[in-house]
Amino acid sequence: MTDSDPKFQCNKCGKTPDDGRYPFETLPAANDYWKRISAVACGPCWDEWKEMEVKVINEYRLNLLERDHRKMLKKFMHDFLNIDGTREAGAAPESPDAVAASWTPENAG
Repeated sequence: MTDSDPKFQCNKCGKTPDDGRYPFETLPAANDYWKRISAVACGPCWDEWKEMEVKVINEYRLNLLERDHRKMLKKFMHDFLNIDGTREAGAAPESPDAVAASWTPENAG
């Protein structure tokens, strides 16, 4: 466990340290961006995202060498983890079905 900010609340699930939820500790990179992400996402929700990330990469056939594909993955991460806090905690992210219905490898970029 960590001595995290007692005001921490995960934007995705809405849980707090009182519920046994703490910010995820292993940052992908030691910079301000990832510190901001870890300040609003708990460890279990981050683990859920890591599993979903693989599915998104495979489903959309993302090539992470391409900037547009990295941007798309980042948007999915922000939506999944509710980084900006615009959804009520615990609410499901908007379904990407509308995007998936029109996406083909030919128009991917």
